[in-house]
Amino acid sequence: MAENENVTNTQSSDLSKSNKMISDYHHKKQSKRRSKEEILAKYFVPRNEKELFRILPPKAGKKPIEEAFFHVLTTNIAGAKKKHGTVIYCPAHNDPRVKKLDKDGHVVLDSNNNPVMIPAPCPCCKKAKDDLAKQDPSVKGNLKRENLTDAQKVIFDKNKDIFTEANKWQAKRFYIVRGIDRNRQADNVKFWRFKHNFRSEGTFNKLLPILEEYNTLNQVDFTDVKNGTDLSITTIESTFNNRAYRTVSAISARGKSLLSNDPQQLQTWLNDDIIWRDVFQPKKAPNISSYQFLEMVVAGINPYWDDSDSNNKHWVFPNNPELEERANTRTQNLDADVEENFEYASDLTDQEYSSVPIVNAAPVNVITHVDNTESVNTETLDKTSNKSEVADVNSNESPTPTEYDDLPF
Repeated sequence: MAENENVTNTQSSDLSKSNKMISDYHHKKQSKRRSKEEILAKYFVPRNEKELFRILPPKAGKKPIEEAFFHVLTTNIAGAKKKHGTVIYCPAHNDPRVKKLDKDGHVVLDSNNNPVMIPAPCPCCKKAKDDLAKQDPSVKGNLKRENLTDAQKVIFDKNKDIFTEANKWQAKRFYIVRGIDRNRQADNVKFWRFKHNFRSEGTFNKLLPILEEYNTLNQVDFTDVKNGTDLSITTIESTFNNRAYRTVSAISARGKSLLSNDPQQLQTWLNDDIIWRDVFQPKKAPNISSYQFLEMVVAGINPYWDDSDSNNKHWVFPNNPELEERANTRTQNLDADVEENFEYASDLTDQEYSSVPIVNAAPVNVITHVDNTESVNTETLDKTSNKSEVADVNSNESPTPTEYDDLPF
């Protein structure tokens, strides 16, 4: 009897592993070859005057509202234009810590002979730190300009300019909510990302009191499948630097309701294992890593996919003709269909790039890096800068897809 039970348990374990393998394969397969439209379908952006959004129950070990850090920078885009407010993933604040290396590439150990762990390397964070190091330490701290001598005021103003420039490169805190766009339920799970506002005037500051009040009044979690609530989101048009944006003006809870009265649809949403990292991925381009892409952003020469001419869609690598030639020269992949060659227009993963081999691939000549730099304190940097935030004007709140700066294209 015991032997039979052991066989049954073993079979059950094997079946579980097999099912997980199949599930993982499906997830990996589904995460590949996303078109622009498929990626955009995972972005929830309040563009209309009224929107309805339902926050989903969090996955195990996760929170209903997660935090992540992104850089908000100016990058090159199609047509040799500049795009302001490009939101770029920060490895230093989002990735696991890495082992610190000395100048010879050896792992640095602490007093207990354990590896010293530091934030993952990020060229943008390093740029911010390097810029801040240029400040004159003789005039720093909580000094007021009116109390300084004329000579000190010159230093003070220069330090302020350096700080302002460094802050442009610093990672900013964002909040990400996983849920369902009630007006586009066929898109299934979406992600709503909005920036933290240190003046307490942002979307997060409007959302949190509503959720807290709902839980208190109803004694039920706002994400509850049976008794949770849809959120009614009101937006208004705002302008900044002669550009129009949609900004969230109010949020309210609509009362208890079912997540879905369709059992199949309900399970589809609850079982979907997509996470925000599947959508808001690091920027990349053919033949270079995401780290190298960030190095190029810092240098002002980031590559981009140029589809401004429908008859000549191609990758552009400013000041890098060899990389550009390699990126636009591809061998035929007999296992791929014709559509696969156009995947490079999206933010893709290493696995997706490997599906289309590149001719004469060679190492990229970029700045070498040693993992021995610490990240800058983002909280201090943002809190002390009056220019780091613009109330109610976030780069991810704009009226149309073409003007929406938060999109990955």
